[in-house]
Amino acid sequence: MSFFNYSSTLFSGMSSSGTGFSGLLGEYNQIRNGTYGRLLKAYYKKYNADGSTKTDTTDKITNKVKTSSDTVDTAKELNTVKDSATALQNAAMKLAAVKTGSSSLYEKKTIVDTNEDGSTSTRTDYDYDTLVKSVQSFVSAYNDTLESVGSIEASSVQQKTQWLTQVTGQYTDDLAGVGISVDKDGRLALDEKAFRAKDMTELQEFFEGTNSALGQLARKASGLAGAAELQATKAASAYTAGGNNYPTNAMNSGTLFDSLF
Repeated sequence: MSFFNYSSTLFSGMSSSGTGFSGLLGEYNQIRNGTYGRLLKAYYKKYNADGSTKTDTTDKITNKVKTSSDTVDTAKELNTVKDSATALQNAAMKLAAVKTGSSSLYEKKTIVDTNEDGSTSTRTDYDYDTLVKSVQSFVSAYNDTLESVGSIEASSVQQKTQWLTQVTGQYTDDLAGVGISVDKDGRLALDEKAFRAKDMTELQEFFEGTNSALGQLARKASGLAGAAELQATKAASAYTAGGNNYPTNAMNSGTLFDSLF
């Protein structure tokens, strides 16, 4: 089968869709914008010089597979999400953990202060300094997690992130009550002065417990980390021996179609 037979077959089917002057004008516009050329190239690429059908088209795109994510999310990006979400989980769990005695963040303990002259003194009081550091770690981990998700479009990761932010949205007023604000982008900020002004019992009631806001956020962060890790594993498995980097879970139908031209 010759090149002209291909073009004749291809264009004859397309020409029948338009008649008269308007049909010719439509075809002329398709020629000008390159539509005919691209279709011809795609059609012609299906055959070998001897007229036999090529069978390697599928082989050429085996590393570009459509999945539910419909995106190109690299293993590195997904692992960053996993690490950020794991850090958030740990930070939230630390605040939510129910402990007693000196191991509790919310109970009085012996605190050693260093005076201006270098001497030290001890007192029994609530350790706001340690608690503030723990809350700031949580705030930073939460914001880092949202930042890491950024360009990720894997549906499972996006869903888990949505569940995470829904918990924060549910407790926006309560968070504000302990000095943690939520901005229009969903990021958190700690007002340390307002936080230190709160009674420790009030802070304990809000933060502590598996069903508290922090306990719920810890579970959602764990789910997000798991989803990101699974997608990262799939993406990493798509690295080919030849050095190609096409995540197995990452190509959408549009990308596959474009790759034919």
